[in-house]
Amino acid sequence: MLRFLDRLEEILISSLMAAATLIIFIAVMHRYGTGIPFLYPLLYPIDLGWAQEVCIYMFVWMAKFGAAYGVRTGIHVG
Repeated sequence: MLRFLDRLEEILISSLMAAATLIIFIAVMHRYGTGIPFLYPLLYPIDLGWAQEVCIYMFVWMAKFGAAYGVRTGIHVG
């Protein structure tokens, strides 16, 4: 049972990390894409103001799960 929970936690941490990276990448590309004149009318109506806030929360949860996983497996610095 503990091995299943460890694996689930690994999947959760890696999924949060991948999603946060993807969201930030899309937000940055959107920001620079609106500077291109022919893309401006297409990209301006899309609001990605929420992306930074969501990623902050995702990184907080990653840190919490990662610290718990690190302490349980004995690889945490503390």
